[in-house]
Order: sequence, then C-alpha cells, then structure tokens
Amino acid sequence: MESEPLTLQLFIGTADDRLLRPHAFYQVHRITGKTVSTASHEVMQSNTKILEIPLLPENNMRAIIDCAGILKLRNSDIELRKGETDIGRKNTRVRLVFRVHINQPNGRTVSLQVASNPIECSQRSAQELPLVEKQSVESYPATGGKMMMLGGLNFLPESKVVFVEKAQDGHHLWETEAKVDKDSMKSTTLAVEIPPYRNQRISSPVQVNFYVCNGKRKRSQYQRFTYVPAN
Repeated sequence: MESEPLTLQLFIGTADDRLLRPHAFYQVHRITGKTVSTASHEVMQSNTKILEIPLLPENNMRAIIDCAGILKLRNSDIELRKGETDIGRKNTRVRLVFRVHINQPNGRTVSLQVASNPIECSQRSAQELPLVEKQSVESYPATGGKMMMLGGLNFLPESKVVFVEKAQDGHHLWETEAKVDKDSMKSTTLAVEIPPYRNQRISSPVQVNFYVCNGKRKRSQYQRFTYVPAN
C-alpha cells in the first residue's frame, strides 16, 4: 500500500518547565530564496503562525528544514493582548515544535508531536550561558560513579551539573545534582561524577539529559546521556 502525502506543521513553542504551548513572543518565519530547497506555506491559528511543509512518499516522507527561521515579535504588541501574562523581555528560550496529523482507516486522526531542545534567542544572555561542546562519556551503567569530562565555554566555579529525566508529556520523573570536581575546574573544562540512576536494576538502556547551570536562568542546552544495565 502506497503512503499518502502528509503535512508537517512547524511552530515556535515555549521552553520553560510548564507544559509546552505556542510562544507568545516568538513566531516561525518563512524563509524563501535560491538557497532554500523546501517548499512551505504559512497559516495562522489563534495568533500562532504555523509553517506547513509537505512530506512526500517519493522523498521517503522526509523534509530538509531550510525554510524556517525564528522571528521575535515586539513586546509592546504582545503585552497589549488580553490575558497574556508572560514577560517577553525575560522569556527568551524557545523550542521548535514539529507536528503531523495522520488519517486512520477508521476515520480517526492520530496527531504526533515532538519538540527540539531549548534554543536561546537572546544574544546578550547567550554570551553568558554555559556551552557544552563535548563529553568524554556518553553511556555508563546505572550504578554511576565514573568521572566524565565536559569541554565547552563559560564554566564557572559555581557551575552545577544537573541530570534530569522527563516523561513524554514533559513532566519531571527524576532530577539530581551531580558532584563537580571544583579543583580541576577551568572555564573550558569541567569534571563531573556520573550520579547513580534512580533505578539501578534497569533491564534496558534509559536515555536522560543533563545540563550545566550557572544560576537560575543561565543553563546550557540539554545534553544526552544513556544509563545501561549494570551487567
């Protein structure tokens, strides 16, 4: 049975710890020109701009997203809207949200949605944020205990490393602060002890994330880490 064409929807979402929703102060921006290989179409739904991109069977239902940018709206325009409570000057982290609706033979529609890691959209704060460019260990048994070296930028003596696991709906399942070796600390290298996972008797690999934190609003982007069974 041949696949039916689908439409991929792309919009800009929030990146805080609350449930994912369209971002009030940032919108997806359609990019066109000779260097753009992917066709796209803009639609508006409840003040949210959505970019629609065709997924075609002849391309194995894949699309190169070279047609999308992130546009910051004026704070004054958004803050006039009734019921909008977010302060746009501080809410500078976003996610790219991808969504597709698939029609089923029984007449129902299944909607699939996935969001990117948080993206920092403020130049000033991006210069202050810790940045993880490489890690020496990508997977380790659930018992933890091994030292992992992080390479990057903007590491500080007060930098913390936090491991976190979230459910598919975004809710926290587990969070713990890892031990950092303060003595070997440099602005470009950080040694951290991999913490034990919350369940040390896992029977299959579990993917979690970690980030470096230089204060409440100064976090690196999420990095992936995989815990594997101890045996």
